Amino acid sequence: MKARLFSLCLIATCFSSPALAEEELSAGHADAVPNAQLQKELGVLQTTPDQASEACINSLKELHETQGKLEAEQERTKDQDLAVAQDVLESDYENAIEMCGPDARRLCETRNPSNTLAHACETLGSVPD
Repeated sequence: MKARLFSLCLIATCFSSPALAEEELSAGHADAVPNAQLQKELGVLQTTPDQASEACINSLKELHETQGKLEAEQERTKDQDLAVAQDVLESDYENAIEMCGPDARRLCETRNPSNTLAHACETLGSVPD
């Protein structure tokens, strides 16, 4: 039970702390599409957080850690190591999408979904392959 509550908090934190993500999206970074995709998957998973797999939760933890490290590094310096950190962050986004996507799609197959879930699934389906 505590693990699932933690996962809800983690998903909510990742989903609701888009400061870095917003900056990336507005700047047109290459990883804007993975960020948008993950945000849509998390929108689905927020409707029933206990359906998120351990793999999804772990990948979100890793992504959150990388975001924190990158933000700290950006505040500390503006050197070329940031490019490496950006690559790691992009990789973490892709990993989170790979781990959380199946959970989100499985939830979208629920019969008689709530309005919130139906809307989140509709939004998820609007992302091109």
